[in-house]
Amino acid sequence: MTFIIVLQALFATSFPMGKYLLHFVSPLFLSGSRMLAAGSILLMYEYYMRPKEFKFKKEHFWTLAQITVLGMYATYALRLYALEILDVWKVSFFYNFSPFLTALYAYLLFNQRLSIKQWVGLCIGLLGMLPILISSSPAEATLGSFLSISKYELFLIISVSLHCYSWILIQKLVKHENYQTSIVNGFCMAMGGTLSLINSYMVEPMTISEPATFFKGLIIMIFVSNILCHNIYAGLLKKYSATFMSFTSFLSPIFAALYGWAFFQEKISWHFYVSIVIVLLGLYIFYRDELQHKTNFEEKIVKI
Repeated sequence: MTFIIVLQALFATSFPMGKYLLHFVSPLFLSGSRMLAAGSILLMYEYYMRPKEFKFKKEHFWTLAQITVLGMYATYALRLYALEILDVWKVSFFYNFSPFLTALYAYLLFNQRLSIKQWVGLCIGLLGMLPILISSSPAEATLGSFLSISKYELFLIISVSLHCYSWILIQKLVKHENYQTSIVNGFCMAMGGTLSLINSYMVEPMTISEPATFFKGLIIMIFVSNILCHNIYAGLLKKYSATFMSFTSFLSPIFAALYGWAFFQEKISWHFYVSIVIVLLGLYIFYRDELQHKTNFEEKIVKI
């Protein structure tokens, strides 16, 4: 259990590190440089270790293109644009809805039936979003909103939705087409990073205010988030189920909130604590039932 806590604490560092690095570069440049570097490292490692598996089939190019554009380019660009304005605790909290959104995709796209308890857990989890949505920082208030949702919160909702959809596509390639996760991630990260850098060149000033500080922070971020966490997570999956590991992800925004408070002097509003309790209850109900009743969701992913 100690390694699970350490893993989620390390995962949470990507949010404050991202906010810190945005002091030196623009969002698209940060997203592009991180993904291109991380993707290239993964591809070089996989090519050296498993050269025979380093190939893609033509019929999977559309799936890879969706992961690249939606899951890498758009997801992280929207997340960083939001992180530039919103507090760390709010940005990290939105990613707690990944399990619920994935369940909705399963229901809407694959006609996957959910039990009554799973529906109850899902509804409670989505209800936990309301306290966060009604909260707003002074920066959000000056930028306008629609139905109490700021455009940056809308960016996050879209980002998390695309993130969940892309992982369904990745799971399809890994589970049913025998691709290595690192190869798919590495390729799509590198391509998504390239798209971000091209877009950054077109619409943003590609300048780095403090190059030495920025690249040092970027290297630390890539090592912790893309290399260290990846290996720890893979190791823990040998001992714990994927369902249980998904459930423990609620710890990540708690650590992110602590980092935001410690390093950026962010005030954690009461909305965060209320939402955490409600979402945790929803996750508990949802995953408790899922463990008792195995579903055939993975079998239906192949039909996408």
